[in-house]
Amino acid sequence: MVVENVDESVVSSSENDIIEDKKFGCLGANRYIILVLALFFLSFNLSGLIAYNATYVSIVNLKSSPYWEAFEKSNKTEKPDWNSPELSLSERRFDFGPTHKSLGFAAGFIGAIIAVIPMSSLLRRYGCHKVMTVSSVVATVLIFLTPIVLSWSFIAFIFLRILQGVTFSNLFTVAGIIVNEWATIHEKGLFIAVLSAHVEMGAVFTMPVSGAVATSAGWPWVFYLHGIILAILTLLWALYYRDRAVEHPFLKRDEWKKISFGKKINSAGKANTTPVRKIVSSIVIWGVWIAVIGNFLVSQFSISYAPIYLRGVIGCEPTEAGLLTLIPMACLLVIKFSTGFFSDRIKSISELNKMKIFNSFALLGSSIFFIILSVSEPGGSKVLDVALLSIPMALLGFSSGGYGKCAVMVAGQYSPFVMSVIQILACVSLMGGSFLVPALTPTDQFTEWQRVFVIYGAVLSFANTVFIVFARAEPAKWAQDKGDLMIIKAVMGEDKHEDDQKEEEEEDVENQGIFRRNISRVAPQNQNSAQNKP
Repeated sequence: MVVENVDESVVSSSENDIIEDKKFGCLGANRYIILVLALFFLSFNLSGLIAYNATYVSIVNLKSSPYWEAFEKSNKTEKPDWNSPELSLSERRFDFGPTHKSLGFAAGFIGAIIAVIPMSSLLRRYGCHKVMTVSSVVATVLIFLTPIVLSWSFIAFIFLRILQGVTFSNLFTVAGIIVNEWATIHEKGLFIAVLSAHVEMGAVFTMPVSGAVATSAGWPWVFYLHGIILAILTLLWALYYRDRAVEHPFLKRDEWKKISFGKKINSAGKANTTPVRKIVSSIVIWGVWIAVIGNFLVSQFSISYAPIYLRGVIGCEPTEAGLLTLIPMACLLVIKFSTGFFSDRIKSISELNKMKIFNSFALLGSSIFFIILSVSEPGGSKVLDVALLSIPMALLGFSSGGYGKCAVMVAGQYSPFVMSVIQILACVSLMGGSFLVPALTPTDQFTEWQRVFVIYGAVLSFANTVFIVFARAEPAKWAQDKGDLMIIKAVMGEDKHEDDQKEEEEEDVENQGIFRRNISRVAPQNQNSAQNKP
């Protein structure tokens, strides 16, 4: 079946008649400019939040305080005010305990969880362009205020972190909207891989740069630098991005045909009613969501605790720990982008098998190496220790060809809603990790981290198994609308119509069928293994 030969006017003739051929068309690559801009914009929205996580090692390093020498001379009996108003902001330090650490890390994710639903409603009403512009302006102001508020009051700082969480609560939803609006049907894997990399992209910049800036210029400059960059990107977003590709001043007709081909075009720009009940009752979508929980529980280690582990267990200096964190994050990005590229171009393997293979590389592969890490005590070779730590973090990059692609392929035009739930689950996982890890590692000993790595391995293995059993690679019934039927008629000459009640019944049968087929595959294997036993 060759879809490319279908007359594109069948799908988007009304819009093709409306759009004018622009003088400046960016050589037909305007969608890629949008993709790159969105990647950096989303990345630094997240970076503004995790800048505190990356700076934490420096602000609690009491030995770098001007008061440390006097503290040692007093045999550590006279405890000074490390956050004394007499000190400049860059000289102030904070004697935080496990509770302070957990609350500081988790507060942003709490704010995001609270705000996901209201922010998603704002996105549907006003669009990504306006909502994200205003949200990022607020985020920029909050980043600049962070050093002052942190030095003034920890309670006020927690409130500020919650507000920061509100501003980044819809990043995954925005990524889903951009994929649906700007990606061609043959480039969804690439767009998903690139936009989902905003988590790692933010960490790649923030972790090493924060350590270096905190050491050379003082920890407040970590926040000032992130604020300046986000302000510039917010301005670019406000000037260049458009909610609808057809309205972009630099989009030529030929590129619009590529983007719109195979999609249902809503010329009125009105959102369709989201079939929430059908989505939340889909066993395939639940498989995706469970995979998200496993992935982001472990991602918390990459974006928050890797520098702490490198300094506390392996013995690296703060700047060195930040730079070494760059290694797995850079490898993860290369893997993620490569996975997105090849996932769209490998034709010898079915889409379903590709998703299962990539997801297993990500979650199961990472699980295996975390278990190995839990029984490999550091101390022999620092190079080997860092390499062993980097492998399970880097392998998570394969997930862009797994559950992420499955979510968009199954949910279709309703993937922004699925992405909203992914945002909630990701924040819940990250928040859970913010309390779980400090509780299990109060003194940063390897024996304490062993328990963390075993938990990571078990959760990743379980999440991958659930996804593999229930994954699908075609749109669900509720994601097949009149636009899809129009394409089917053009390609295959079919003319089928089903009413809503019949679709609901078939969706229930489909979910039951998926479950029964996968259970039936497992049962014979168990019987055979039992017969083969002596």
